[in-house]
Amino acid sequence: RLGERMTRLLVGAAACFALAVVALLLAAEVRSWEHALADGDAAYALSPRRATWTADTTLGGLAGNLLGVDDDLAARHALQLYARVAGTRLTFDNATRVQTARAEAQDALVAAAANSDPQRASQARTLLGILTFGRNASGVEADQVESAIADFTDALRADGSNDEAKFNLELLLRASAASGTRPGQGVGGGFGRGGRRGAGGGTPGKGY
Repeated sequence: RLGERMTRLLVGAAACFALAVVALLLAAEVRSWEHALADGDAAYALSPRRATWTADTTLGGLAGNLLGVDDDLAARHALQLYARVAGTRLTFDNATRVQTARAEAQDALVAAAANSDPQRASQARTLLGILTFGRNASGVEADQVESAIADFTDALRADGSNDEAKFNLELLLRASAASGTRPGQGVGGGFGRGGRRGAGGGTPGKGY
């Protein structure tokens, strides 16, 4: 009986030790993710294309799942894809490559726009509107105007404080009026990509 009691004590002590180790590792992973997101956002602010958000993990992503970082990473990746194509002018020579990259960015932004976080969804919708409006090198077509207006409107529905979406929507409507057209008839000329400060100019972590 004494031997059985000793065995139970040893098993219990081993279990407690194992739980303590897991708790320490989990805490370390949480800190690793916090640093990874902060460092990646800082790098993005300096050079969007070079930013990465990778944490050192030992528990198979347990901490990431608990923190729910998948949505954070997906949104940041969408912004990064946007940044890669936003400043690239579509020409005959690079049309295929740019259109492919733009489609990839749009798909990522559509996913981010479906997020429950209103600021994240609004930012994604704003960037979708900008990409939609500027997708052709030959000029602006009617469906681009309608789609861009819809995206900017949806962005404001998600977050009424989104100044970039508000500015871009007003700019687009004024351009339509100045050219004597209504949304859906086509508008010529350039468009303010990102509004006054640039819709993608903020750091990825803003509002997350």
